[in-house]
Amino acid sequence: MAKKTQKGSPMDRVLKAIAYSKPDKVPIIFFPEWDFLADFAGVKVKKFLNDVALQIETNERFRNRFPEVYCAVSVYQPYAQAQAYGCPLSDPEDEIPMVAKNVINTPGEVDSLKVPDPWDAPGTRDWLEKIQYQIDSGFEAAGMGDFGPFEVAGQLYKYDRLIRDMRKHPQIVHTLLEKCNEFIVKFLSEWAKLLGGKATVTLIADHISGFMNKRLIEEFFAPYHTKLVEQLKPYSSIMFYHSENRSYHIIDQIGKWGYNMFHGMEWAPGGDLRKTKEIVSGLGPHRYALVGQVPGRDILLREPSDEIVRQKIIENIQIYAPGSGYILSTGGGINRGTPIRRLDMMVELVNQYGRYKTKKVLYKPDEV
Repeated sequence: MAKKTQKGSPMDRVLKAIAYSKPDKVPIIFFPEWDFLADFAGVKVKKFLNDVALQIETNERFRNRFPEVYCAVSVYQPYAQAQAYGCPLSDPEDEIPMVAKNVINTPGEVDSLKVPDPWDAPGTRDWLEKIQYQIDSGFEAAGMGDFGPFEVAGQLYKYDRLIRDMRKHPQIVHTLLEKCNEFIVKFLSEWAKLLGGKATVTLIADHISGFMNKRLIEEFFAPYHTKLVEQLKPYSSIMFYHSENRSYHIIDQIGKWGYNMFHGMEWAPGGDLRKTKEIVSGLGPHRYALVGQVPGRDILLREPSDEIVRQKIIENIQIYAPGSGYILSTGGGINRGTPIRRLDMMVELVNQYGRYKTKKVLYKPDEV
């Protein structure tokens, strides 16, 4: 089990926000992409991903650089589940590898697809060995996570074919998703054993919901994620859903699937940020913590004006933080090339605008 959380620590603030209680100030989570971390380490991405000791060292340096932030860093094995099923990966020198080829080419091949053992397959075996190395090296590891069933299915079957066959061959897709769910549970349960039996947080990344209409969400996405969360509950205290795709059409459902947190982009109906806060806060027992939503690429990375970046961060704090249930973050991972000064800006603005007077009221900057 994870160690007891220290009061006032970044994780303590996150846990209080998830529980809709009052942290001392708005929590911040950083999700640095692996090419960002490779640059932080001063090496090419390929070298970074192939050197687990360097990953661990860099993660600790990044944490120490931002002590007020919960830094969601981990050792990483790219597309581990796709590898386990036999998908080859690209091999670039200075980019994150991608799935180079799917392994299911016709609907009829789904029935014969074998669910691998995570310790006997490349990818997942490699990742589990990295986690074991990290633990044996004395570094704390409390969380886990990987792609969800639709993301894995898309990598194995091709994304466009997967979405098409939800309509043309729905039973084939159901069979494939069952196998993907089964493997995710096998993989993450083995990971949890390395952590002592239970992770503090489990992140499931599944972006395909953004391409699905209401009927497909109800028939496919909601049932498989609900089932996945239920099966992972014995192995994780907190379930965390991540999607950088369009998500305003599902913000009233994520908590019903069993998730405690949602890290996302494009979650505001009609661009109305306050409407999102209203919907999520009104979900009763199914409410969850919102994590985001400063756009990582278009604002934090590409916006020329620091003042516009500053106003966007303040806007998110002032709209979402009152009442708790909010964690400031980029809407996706921290992209390669993002200026460090803008990450510092997020910390500085939380200290100015994000301190809680009561659970529902923030101190004004001149009161801090």
